Amino acid sequence: MLPFESEYQIGPPAKQQRQLKQQLRQQMSKRRDALAEKARQELSFLACRHAAQLMEQRGLQRMLVYVPFRSELDSRPLVEWAWGAGIEVLVPRSIPRDRSMELYLLRSWDQLVPGAYGILEPDPAVAERHEDAAPDIVWVPGLAFDRKGGRLGYGGGYYDRLHDKLNRLRQDPERNAPGTSKSTMWMGLAYEIQVVDQVPMDRHDAVLDGLVTNEGCTTRNEQHTEGEGWN
Repeated sequence: MLPFESEYQIGPPAKQQRQLKQQLRQQMSKRRDALAEKARQELSFLACRHAAQLMEQRGLQRMLVYVPFRSELDSRPLVEWAWGAGIEVLVPRSIPRDRSMELYLLRSWDQLVPGAYGILEPDPAVAERHEDAAPDIVWVPGLAFDRKGGRLGYGGGYYDRLHDKLNRLRQDPERNAPGTSKSTMWMGLAYEIQVVDQVPMDRHDAVLDGLVTNEGCTTRNEQHTEGEGWN
């Protein structure tokens, strides 16, 4: 999928934009943290069911997904489903010195250790580094999303840099067989309460191809609200 940048309106001047982003981060962080643990588990399962259905419908065989931290939507049901379906699961490892990400193939939960920010990440001593081919889909965490591809992250720019990196990888003919897709699908994964009318965006912010929440899936041209066909 191609990011639909032409449909997205870039916001006000830089200083005002930073203030808007910071205010929204604080607001949405409180909103997400206020969810009870039981509600998080139930809503996460529903969202992961919709995500799995999307992958089944599109025949996607390799995904990159975050490991949940604090009150983020729990992606672990999606990972468990992917393992059972024979889908490759890639997980990022953050490199603070240049705010980049390394990708690793995750085969079991015991391959994870606390990383630079306390987030569980692949242990380089046991997990296999995987930089040879881009994933078919990337599941992205965040604090706020809209239905036009806007995403508000945590301010580090890690996923924006990864977006550029994977685009270059997809265009490398030596790493992609003829006839394979030349783009990676970028999807937000979040609770419905994280959706706003419009996220403040800068020109360097990567625009997503769609969003999956506990209420369904929205992509550029389609909407799916049912999660049938996955248990």
